[in-house]
Amino acid sequence: MSAKTKSERLKRLVSHGYFAPELPPCFVSEDIAKYRKSILAGIDALPTNRRGTPGHHAFISEPAWFYFPRFGKEDRRHGVPNPVSHLLLSRALANNYIDLRRKARASKVTLSPPVFDWSGSRALMRPSVELRDNFRVNLSSRREEYVAADVRAFFHSIYTHAIPWAIHGKDFAKQNRGSRHYGNLIDLLCRNAQDGQTLGLPVGPDTSRLIAEVVASAVDVHLQLRLGIGARDASRYIDDYTLSSPAGANGEELLSVVRQSVAIFELELNNEKSAIYPTSHRQNNGWQQAAREHLPRPTQGNRVETSALQHFLYQLGRVCIVHPDMNVEKFGLQHARSALINADDWETVQFSLINAYRRNASLVPVLVEACLLRQVAHGDVQIEILTEFIENRIPVLARANRTGEIIWLLFMAIRLNLTLSANLLMPLFTVE
Repeated sequence: MSAKTKSERLKRLVSHGYFAPELPPCFVSEDIAKYRKSILAGIDALPTNRRGTPGHHAFISEPAWFYFPRFGKEDRRHGVPNPVSHLLLSRALANNYIDLRRKARASKVTLSPPVFDWSGSRALMRPSVELRDNFRVNLSSRREEYVAADVRAFFHSIYTHAIPWAIHGKDFAKQNRGSRHYGNLIDLLCRNAQDGQTLGLPVGPDTSRLIAEVVASAVDVHLQLRLGIGARDASRYIDDYTLSSPAGANGEELLSVVRQSVAIFELELNNEKSAIYPTSHRQNNGWQQAAREHLPRPTQGNRVETSALQHFLYQLGRVCIVHPDMNVEKFGLQHARSALINADDWETVQFSLINAYRRNASLVPVLVEACLLRQVAHGDVQIEILTEFIENRIPVLARANRTGEIIWLLFMAIRLNLTLSANLLMPLFTVE
């Protein structure tokens, strides 16, 4: 993929890399991208600081936070940075992307390299978890065991001072702290965007993904030197390592070296997710195909028969039981969206989607999008049912600070022009 120009990279990071993909489609930033040059010109015209550095280096802001559900895990905290802070950080990254990409390419094991996507929904291409699973199958045919290692709370635990360590080298960065070295500038802008905090990157913006990949690639380089490994021996999917040893090192030795390597950058392994596996271990490949196998086919008039849809939901449930650790239901319902929207019996579908969301909160975008698209296409969404559902659901979510779900349900209420009771929603009014 082409890297294009600095200005085009900046535009893409702002227009398609600002809001977290977990947010509803009403959150857009194209206008900031469109007027990026004039906004930045005004910022750059600010008087310099006492030290002679640009005035905006003293601008400190704090992200807005929301918690989005994850399948089988606790909600993850996502951040929306101040737009000025995001614009400044995006410029620093766009201006230095070529060198950042070169640093990341030093990793021979990454499955998630930072590549701009000029036509998709995000600024950077999204890697597929299937790459990790396929690598493990390949590795299992050649080795006796492998190590799976995961960095604990990766984005939330990245030490911002480790960013220049990864870019310039730890010794050089400690001896040269001025912002004329762009790694230090990125460090400064990351801290300024988080109220001066040195710990963590906000989950959601593609700027965080790019920075995290550079840091992880620096860890990879250290592992490559220590273990003498390459692309046939190991892989890393974001922060998820799979390693074996060409020299016959055992699993405990490999885990020890990984632990030491991430510690150089002030990171630590998640012991609960790090383990040694025999290569006879069954991999999770194939469940996607099983989930798609029974997708209902539309009949004449693009309608989907209720019996075909019920059969699909039943078969999808069976795959969920076989693979309880995978979000099979979300994958299957996303691929069945057209069938859901054109179902003969929408009332049953609506009840089923609400029920599915109640047992799997990560399905809230699927529920909302299906209801909105059905209303546009057929105008027969059960408004009274949805109103009662939201009025009862939001207070529960507000008391638990489950803001990601609240955002989606409010989006649906606005788009469907629902009238909600202020008295019933009182707990919501205390949520920032």
